[in-house]
Formats: sequence, structure tokens, C-alpha cells
Amino acid sequence: MSGQVESKPEMKQAGFDPDDAAAFASLADSAIAELHDGISLEQWRKSQENFEDWLPVKDEAFFDCRTFAKRETLPSGRQATHLVYFYPPEAATPAVFPTDSAEVLLDRDCKLSMVRVETNVQTDSAGRLFGKALENAFTNSYSSGLERTRAVFPRSAAWQEEGQWTNGAEIVSAYDPIKASYDREDMKAGTAFAFARLPIVTEIEQRACCRIEDHYHSIEESQFHHALEIAASDEALSAQVATLFRRLFRKIGEEESPDSNQRETARALVLPALRDWFHAANSLPPVRRAAMLYVADRLLVVASDNGWLDLIGKENTELRAGLEELGASFEYRELGGCYEYNGDWLSRARELDPEGRIGQMAVLISLARGSAPILPKDKGDKLDIFHTVISDGDWLLSQKPDAATEAQIHFIIGDANSTIFALAGGAETEYGDPKEYQPEAPASRHNALEHYRAGLAIDSTSENAKYAWLQAWKISAGLLPSTRYVYIYD
Repeated sequence: MSGQVESKPEMKQAGFDPDDAAAFASLADSAIAELHDGISLEQWRKSQENFEDWLPVKDEAFFDCRTFAKRETLPSGRQATHLVYFYPPEAATPAVFPTDSAEVLLDRDCKLSMVRVETNVQTDSAGRLFGKALENAFTNSYSSGLERTRAVFPRSAAWQEEGQWTNGAEIVSAYDPIKASYDREDMKAGTAFAFARLPIVTEIEQRACCRIEDHYHSIEESQFHHALEIAASDEALSAQVATLFRRLFRKIGEEESPDSNQRETARALVLPALRDWFHAANSLPPVRRAAMLYVADRLLVVASDNGWLDLIGKENTELRAGLEELGASFEYRELGGCYEYNGDWLSRARELDPEGRIGQMAVLISLARGSAPILPKDKGDKLDIFHTVISDGDWLLSQKPDAATEAQIHFIIGDANSTIFALAGGAETEYGDPKEYQPEAPASRHNALEHYRAGLAIDSTSENAKYAWLQAWKISAGLLPSTRYVYIYD
């Protein structure tokens, strides 16, 4: 703790009652003690003697289904804010399409998952006193069963008197001298606070934050090997390319393996292998050449996932120059401060086999990766990314894919429709004006649910199915679904 806490007489003279710190800590301790697994919104509401004192909060949490706040008055008259957060459920296995009313879904399925208590603090001395009182209260309450930790929750460097524990829930207490509180009446005030959250909160937020649709990795892996078979190149060369893909491929966002040198060693072999690969493709008929282009594109993409400095760096590199000689092109993105591969080989693969299996695979992998390929049939149409996804997804369904692939296409089209519905409802206002999407919101809502229903009828157990179920649940419960194919500031 930096500095000295002022004495009680000095604090009272400054207009601060130090007894408030103990009362506030007691309030926070009681609030956190009520957080348990499995408390539904309906159960919690019935347990509140004066539920009318709780006011709904619209903008406090990103992934909640309902948040409520209540003003609490400490002995001196100081105001504190007590917040409770209810989070949506996880999909069951199998994931059955939700059919209950919005009211039933919210009351039964939304579970109390986080609580927070906070108060504005005008001086560092008072803030540190509040923080210390919170820490003491939690230490006393859980001395026999609470494990003290510093690694559970990412802390702010500005926090003072910060404590973190875990007892099934993550518990944090601190004084933040710079963060404006929920009150927002005095943006210059610091905040003394404590909160506790169940593991489901971390799981939901991490999945939403880091999910670049990486659940579709199974499509990418199976299609790569199928394209290898269609290409029917030299057996030894095909084996080399397959080995490189296996060493480099992993889900987006997955941590580097402990032996990162192995990945860099594999990356160093990509350009020489691709040179041999393209040399072998020169004399092949269109469909096999399309397959070889598809394979080359996928190998380059998986090699560049999670950053490949020689490829994306601003300076000219031998690697990028070598790939450009093979027909790849790169564009510098000011926002990201790096070069990005433009997907030329995948586009050429589509052009060589536009209606065939490779053309279909190229469209599917683009949609699964979160982009919207422009097919010959799209030229001249002024479609945005969402409608292009829907149009191309419908085209893929018309090609009569196998059942497993059909389910994934339904989920993808559902995501595109649900994104339009979410944008119309005010999600991602930095991306576009909600009024632009509102005329088609009813149809988009209906179409999203129908595609999720169709997909879940085929696949009710995969990670994609569970994500689709949650999207359908949110829409059916009257909430805005998560957005996909939205890239702010692109």
C-alpha cells in the first residue's frame, strides 16, 4: 500500500465517515455469499422481498441475459450500487431447438452468475481504506476455505489494495482510482469495488472474444485431405505437403505448442514445398489443378495463422517475394499494421472448377473462415457480406452436400441472418446504422431460426451445434444474438 491512510478525525473533517468502509465491506461480503450455481432468474426474483427496488441495466455487461442494479445506503448516507448479472445457459447434449416462450426461457434458463458491489470514492486515502476493509472481510469470512491467488483475474495496474481469491467462484476486491463507476454521476471519482463470478462467465466471454469461428476446423482438415486426393500429385510430394499441414494446422486462437521451434522449422519448408507443388501442377487438367491451388492456399493460410512475421511484416521479405512469384498477392492493412494474403489461389481454384467439388469446397471454407467469397454468379450484384454469405450458402445447399456438411451450412446461413437481425436491434452500432437493417429484421429473425432448426435436426452434438443452439435460444428469448461477419473499421 502506497502512502499513509489518514486518521479518522482527519477523514471526518474532510467529509468522509470511515465507518462506511466496514459497512460497505459487510454489504459486499453478504452479496457475494449469495452467489451459487443454479440460481435461476425466477428463483432469485421470488427471493427478493422488494424486487421493485431492483432496476434493469441495459449496458453493464456484454454477454448477460439480464442485469439488475439496486442502490444501497450506508450508515452515513453514502450510496453504493449492488449489481447482479444473469447469464444464458449452456447447450445440453443433444442440443434440442428451443421452443418455449421468451418469458419461460429467461426465467428458467438465465442463471445468476456474477455479483458486484461498488461505491464512488473521491480520495486515494478513502479508496485504500475501502479496499483494505474489503480484503479483511473476505479473508475473515473464508479463512478456512478460500484460496488466495493472484492469477485468476487479469488485474489493472492502477488497482490498489487489490485482492483475488477463488472458492469455486473468482472473487476480486480493489480500489481503482481512475475507473468511473456504474454511477457515472462523477466521472472523476475512483471506485472501490468487489465482485465474484462463476466459471461460466469466463467461459462465455472467452469463447465470444476468441471465437473466429474456429469450431469449423474439422471442415478445414477433412477438405484439405480430400483436395489432396483429387489433386493426385506425386506421392512423395503429397506426403510432404500433408506432413507440413499436420504440423502447422491448429484451431485459431490455440496456444503455441511448448516447442515453438518445431512450428518455425515447418514454416521454413513451406515455400520450397510450394515451389515443387506448383511446378507439378503446370501440366494438370483444370479440376486437378484447382485441387492443387486449394491445397496450396490452405497450407499458406494455416502456416500464417497466429502470425508469421516474415510473411506479414512491413519490410519486404524473401518469403513474401517468393510467394508472389508463385501467384500469391498481399495487401498492407493500415489498421493491423501488417500484410495480409489476398486468397488468390483459392479464387483461382473456384474459377477453374466453379460448379464442381473444388469450387464448392472453396466457398465452404471461405464461409467457415468468416469471409464472403465472390463467385461468378455474384458479379454485378451489390451484395454486402451478409447477403453474399446467405446467397452462397443457399447455392451450396442446392448442390446436395452430405448431411454433416449440410448442417454446417445451415448454421453458417443462420449466423448471417442472425447478424442482420442483431444489427437491426442496435448491436455493433459502430459498424452500421440500425435503420439500414430494420426493414428486413423480421425476415432475418425467421430465417435464422429456421436454419438453426434445420441444422440442429441433423447435428445436435458438435461445438457448432451448441453455438447455433445458443444463438437460437437468444433470439427466442428476445435477446440479440452474437454477430458474425462483422469487422469494425475494415
